[in-house]
Amino acid sequence: MWNVSDKLYLLPEIQEINRLPMHSGGLPYRSREAVEPEKLSLDGNWKFRLYHRPEEVPADFAAPQADVKEWGEIAVPSNWTMAGLFDKPVYTNVKMPFENNPPMVPEENPTGVYRTTFRTPKEWKGRRVVIHVGGAESYLELYLNGRLIGMGKDTRLPSEFDLTRAVDFKGVNTLVCKVIRWSDSSYIEDQDQWWMAGIYRSVYLYATSPAYLEDVFSLGDYDRETGSGTVSVKVHLGFDFESYRNKECINGTSGPTEDFEVRCELCNAAGKKVWSAAAKIDWSFRKDYYRAELTGRLRRVQPWSSEAPMLYSLTTELYTASGELLDCRRAKVGFRRVEMVGRDLRINGERVIIRGVNRHEHDSRTGKTLSLESMVQDICMMKRFNFNAVRTCHYPDDHRWYDLCDEYGLYVLDEANFEAHDNYTNICRDPRWKAAIVARAERMVLRDRSHACIIGWSLGNESGSGENHQAEAAAVRALDDSRIIHHEGEIKDLWSQGHHCYFDADKSFNAFVNPMYPTLEDILTYARDRRADRPVIPCEYAHAMGNSSGSLGDYWDLFWNEPGIQGGFIWDWVDQGIWTKEENGVEFLGYGGDFGEKSHDFDFCCNGMISPDREPHPAMYEFLHLTGPVKVELLNTKKFRFKAANRRNFTSLADLAGLWEVQRNGRTVQKGKLALAAAPGESEEFTLPVKQFEIGPEDEVFVNFRFVLKKAMPYAEAGWELANDQCDITGAFKRVAAPAEPVKTAAPTVTETKQGWIIAAGDTVLKLAKNGDGTVEYGGKTVLESLPECNIFRACTDNDGIRGWDGQEHKPMGLWLKAGLDRLKRTASTCRVENSGNAAVATIEREFAGSDKKAPIRFTEKITVGGDGVVRFDCSYEIAEALPTLPRVGVSFLTAPGFEELEYFGRGPFENYIDRNRAAFVGRYATTVAETYVDYILPQENGNRTDVREFSLAGGGAVLEVKALDRFEFGVSHYTAADLFGAFHRKDLKVRPETVVTIDRRQRGLGTGSCGPQTRPEYEVSEKSYTLSFSLKIKK
Repeated sequence: MWNVSDKLYLLPEIQEINRLPMHSGGLPYRSREAVEPEKLSLDGNWKFRLYHRPEEVPADFAAPQADVKEWGEIAVPSNWTMAGLFDKPVYTNVKMPFENNPPMVPEENPTGVYRTTFRTPKEWKGRRVVIHVGGAESYLELYLNGRLIGMGKDTRLPSEFDLTRAVDFKGVNTLVCKVIRWSDSSYIEDQDQWWMAGIYRSVYLYATSPAYLEDVFSLGDYDRETGSGTVSVKVHLGFDFESYRNKECINGTSGPTEDFEVRCELCNAAGKKVWSAAAKIDWSFRKDYYRAELTGRLRRVQPWSSEAPMLYSLTTELYTASGELLDCRRAKVGFRRVEMVGRDLRINGERVIIRGVNRHEHDSRTGKTLSLESMVQDICMMKRFNFNAVRTCHYPDDHRWYDLCDEYGLYVLDEANFEAHDNYTNICRDPRWKAAIVARAERMVLRDRSHACIIGWSLGNESGSGENHQAEAAAVRALDDSRIIHHEGEIKDLWSQGHHCYFDADKSFNAFVNPMYPTLEDILTYARDRRADRPVIPCEYAHAMGNSSGSLGDYWDLFWNEPGIQGGFIWDWVDQGIWTKEENGVEFLGYGGDFGEKSHDFDFCCNGMISPDREPHPAMYEFLHLTGPVKVELLNTKKFRFKAANRRNFTSLADLAGLWEVQRNGRTVQKGKLALAAAPGESEEFTLPVKQFEIGPEDEVFVNFRFVLKKAMPYAEAGWELANDQCDITGAFKRVAAPAEPVKTAAPTVTETKQGWIIAAGDTVLKLAKNGDGTVEYGGKTVLESLPECNIFRACTDNDGIRGWDGQEHKPMGLWLKAGLDRLKRTASTCRVENSGNAAVATIEREFAGSDKKAPIRFTEKITVGGDGVVRFDCSYEIAEALPTLPRVGVSFLTAPGFEELEYFGRGPFENYIDRNRAAFVGRYATTVAETYVDYILPQENGNRTDVREFSLAGGGAVLEVKALDRFEFGVSHYTAADLFGAFHRKDLKVRPETVVTIDRRQRGLGTGSCGPQTRPEYEVSEKSYTLSFSLKIKK
């Protein structure tokens, strides 16, 4: 007998009491024809009371007659930390949310007591009754009718208990669960996510016969050479031995003496039976613990892959010797083979490039409680954007996720619920924790091993590499040797998390080289080393925090083209923001520190490719482009000859419709359709029927390709674009001289006043102060409230530096702030105006300095006003050697309110930067200033466009046309860089009525420096001299 007063929640050696073994095979059905399983959902509103610590819970809390009139209610499933109670969510990345002293936890340890009642269905009498608690964070005790049933730890996997001896089949049953927030388990669940609490997955009952199918492990193997498949079904029978207590003993142990028969039937997608088998289990199977294995070879099968997730339906039945059906289970089987061949990870014999992402289970309004609709939304979006793999960071997911991955087609790296980040080198070697660590891996494998989608087992994350991992790996191999084993800690230094040791890792429990956030040089050096015996597949790379994913294209150049490098898993899928409210009721997305936590890691939880509300960030479109199933190459410009490569491993391109359009200066002039049917891994050449035309001296011609679904798929509608490309074909067309424009002879008028100068050219009037400040008017109304001014600072991105963290001095943000780039002061300024032929020229010379006046930036702006009203700006920059690389080099200015309509000719249609613009094709786009804003949770630099030829802003009866004399970058916003940098949430920003315009000769790329390589040198602003030239024309 066990005593809960012993504080079992502090004993890592004890992980469960009376908990049933984990199993696969699904829920029981009474018959093959039954529509629903023998299941009774207990989800709904339960009575609930939250205590500050376990000791406050009354001794009689589980008694059926306990007084709960004053208790509130809570939804099951849900997190109580999301229910507006005194206990709130806490976000940490590495550090424990309380004093790090394993296995001790704070005395202030919120404890929730749940209570509900139920009646069992009448037909369940005489059957075995089991309760399933899908997930409880982090320690669970369960009581029925006042009787203590069992205990379980492991937040991310279910706990099941046998209720048969305690359930009242005639009356009302009182079920009570006690959940304690902090336990010894917390130390091995330190996982860069929100710490929540409560019963957050579904609770239900199910019934079986006294003899039942305890575990059904089904596996389909595929032989690519013959096209055949082998199905294996390993069955383990279970018994309610109490039901057999009066029966004959076998070898001195109470148990069944009757014979049983297991029957299996496999049907294809059309419902046709393709295999069946039966096996008798009699008393002699006692020595094998009532196990049997049924296997069969199918001469021809349709294999399962992410591209074609073909599933077969398996029915497994248990009969008595007399033919009575006792149990029926249903499962899906996919035929596929996972193996390491040389330096390749192969699936069905093919070297598959892993287009993966790490996915935490997170909902911005419900925390860790996910609806099926949310999961479907996630998997559909992954498929739509060409992801083919997911790592379940850093724990096993809701069981429904694996069903979806089987059905929709995603390769899964299933990860055990083990991370000890703040105790990186200790717990993995501490024998006290061995049983807990091994049990978590075993339970994961036992539950999930029948899923075709799973290609590998991960032993956990960021927990070092020690003896406990070795035992964990051995346990996994004993249960399933058909998949690879992954353990990122094995390629790290023995006693630290720093340096990668690519060549020293033990292959026995790390199938491939899986660095976190490697540089391009790191993985390329390894791949080209003669000693390299495994592929590189980073388990985390391209940290997507805020405005990020710089150099994603550079990584994919290697992934596609370099032997020994085979893709990776982006960090990560969704921003883990949580909707919360200010006292005035205003909602905003919160992150670490927004819930009163003493210890937190600020916004480091907001590093997803999509927003908390499942809106794709611009980086998603970059990924789609880089990983599309079709890659187009221009072979011959003059002949319009191209080659399309099929990047798929298993399916042709016949399901895609090709569309092409020729654009001249961003405007479509010709278009057509393209039929492709290249086999997997093959290419086909084609010629476009483009008609020749003449182009002007500055004209540009591009051909855009789009490859869309011909028919609707489960994850996307017909017409969804899976691949795209753009090729410059300007060289195929004859250039002709542009017609001469009549020369404007009227010169602008220049009037000098006490304050400065007034330069007028028709309706365009430039007013300049003696110090060079000024405005521009058109038709008597101000259109520019300020002239273009030197601009070198940006609202730092998360990759530039994390605003809420110490220790950022070495990051770009720290260097910029130290240099005072955010608070430059004008230390000198002169202005002179002179006539020059038919133009008036103003020359402004300025010096700016930050923290060090001896390290200035010299800015010269030459403003030329022509008689036609066109204003030309020629800017030059001389940057002191002592200054660090800059955020940007360009100008900024304010328009008058109302200039909201934007058109531009450059890369788009979405935000792009010099190291993340491959998906942004050159074109002509129309939008609004407000729509260019990208709503990252922490306000920061956003909305930029690169390779811009021209843009215009319209409003208030006027149009501002800006043309590049050299291509530039630009952005428009209703916020200044100072506005953005000073805000911590969108709610902190006040929309300006003016439009803030930035034009850059060059802006620093994005990189991934929040956790990974900084912006690469080729994307920095590192030169000490720059020029920028553009013109402004104003018209009605």
